[in-house]
Amino acid sequence: MKKHVLIALIALMSCMTAVGQDIRKGSTSLVVIEKEWEHETLSGVENNTLGAMLDCFDKRWPTWMVKAARKTMKKGLRLERNGDSQPVVHYDPKNGWVEVAMSGPLIAEFMKVCYWKRTNGHRLFALYFGNPVEPSIHFVCFYDYNPQNRTLTPEPQIIDGYRTTEDTKFFYDLPQEGKDLIISEFGPKGHLRHTFKWDGMKPVFSKTEVVEDIADGDHYDEDEE
Repeated sequence: MKKHVLIALIALMSCMTAVGQDIRKGSTSLVVIEKEWEHETLSGVENNTLGAMLDCFDKRWPTWMVKAARKTMKKGLRLERNGDSQPVVHYDPKNGWVEVAMSGPLIAEFMKVCYWKRTNGHRLFALYFGNPVEPSIHFVCFYDYNPQNRTLTPEPQIIDGYRTTEDTKFFYDLPQEGKDLIISEFGPKGHLRHTFKWDGMKPVFSKTEVVEDIADGDHYDEDEE
């Protein structure tokens, strides 16, 4: 009996792994996107919608996350759960925001997207890609959308000085409601929350707060086991 159970478990894991591999087939590595995105202006954006900007980005750096987002958006759905080891997509068209993650443990990559309307008639388009497991990676691609020439121009220095280092990790909270950008920092100084207020053209630093993380009555340190 135990032998049959073991065989069944191996078959199940093989099937789940295949599903995970199929979903990521054709996806660009996040390591590649992080390295290359800021060096290339993207052209041919169909219009000023979130979907059109995602389509333009996906033509250059295709990912399973953008594909999942666009599939849900085209269906007109606000929330789509596709079952175990399949994408979960949250879409908020009113606020120009979308989030994609995986429902199972095999793929830890995720994506969050939003845009802000700028006072000059342009839009600031942001894609946050992350993967909490090795190789851990978190970064945001910021673009200026110009409606006159229908381009997405990289703005890599819009949030100056906030980069992941060996000792400090940064996580980004793109706004679904409101316009504030929140960056959570975990490092030698503990958990810090940096708030950036929207000034009409970009998020501008406003304040830093120390956050006390408590789990089961004790201070929580993600580096401790």
